[in-house]
Amino acid sequence: MCLCTNTIQIAVAEGICNIHNSFYESLKKQFQSLRDDLCETLISVGLKPIIPQGSYYILADASKLEAKTSKEKAMFILNKTGVATVPGSAFYKNEIGEKYVRFCFSVEDHIIHKACSRIKRLF
Repeated sequence: MCLCTNTIQIAVAEGICNIHNSFYESLKKQFQSLRDDLCETLISVGLKPIIPQGSYYILADASKLEAKTSKEKAMFILNKTGVATVPGSAFYKNEIGEKYVRFCFSVEDHIIHKACSRIKRLF
């Protein structure tokens, strides 16, 4: 069986190739700023972020929290601040993931700033 690329796929591919590099540079700076703001906030409350170099997720060591499992840590953060995280156990087969929670910063600036102010209430 042989499938041909349809016209829309070709048009999208050409469109992506024609996006000016400044768009990507601007996007990179925006994400770096959001990452830095969130990392600074996490550090200020005693969580230890693993600073990403190319993604919009931050895995943070939350072993400072009294909760035992990463799910309990994620629920504690959600209940205390209203900020949702993903338990680190979702990304590890062994118990090392139990000390981590994952934050995502691929949202609008004002949402990250609001989340940061809420996270500062953690302790």
